[in-house]
Amino acid sequence: IVCKPYCTIMEFPQRLAGCKVAVFIDFAFEDMEVTYPAKRLEEEGAIVVVVGSHAAGTKYTGKYGYPVTSHKTIGDVLPDDFDALVIPGGFSPDYMRRSADMLAFIVGMLDLDRPVAAICHGPWMLCSARLADTSPVCAGKRVTSFVAIKDDLINAGAKWVDEAVVVDGPMITARTPHDLTVFCQAIIRETAVRTLRGTSSTQGRDTAL
Repeated sequence: IVCKPYCTIMEFPQRLAGCKVAVFIDFAFEDMEVTYPAKRLEEEGAIVVVVGSHAAGTKYTGKYGYPVTSHKTIGDVLPDDFDALVIPGGFSPDYMRRSADMLAFIVGMLDLDRPVAAICHGPWMLCSARLADTSPVCAGKRVTSFVAIKDDLINAGAKWVDEAVVVDGPMITARTPHDLTVFCQAIIRETAVRTLRGTSSTQGRDTAL
């Protein structure tokens, strides 16, 4: 009897093959909220591009010391080139929300009906990113977050709920690192569904970094 390696026996299709996902980053990010989604999305076949507001190649250090190097600076990327966006928490959203280009990128992704997924303090970005009429992109949407920014979201017009993960159209939010499993499942599902509908960016474009 010849035993084959497990990986050759149990092969599953990658649900995000050919998809390109941006992960926003800045200093003092919540370590697991960058590294865990990045790995899960790569396992599903996605190309993960780490995007910061500083020069490409900047080494950002997480709250607990984990280093992540950016692939691109925000000025060099366009929503049209991505299928989803992940916004981690930690202290980084307080820096990222000061970047007009990052806020505009969020608006662009939502306009294209492509998932914008924010966890923990990440939904702060959904308060600062504004539509043409100046209303926050989260206004009127069901969202969740780390409880400390609950009032910020409510004051921005969002309908805050205490749930592990909330999906309202292309907007995905989650509370804390404890919710990363369901958060990533939602990102994968919502991105894959849009790929099947043909509303993703994968058709007819280069998927290289």
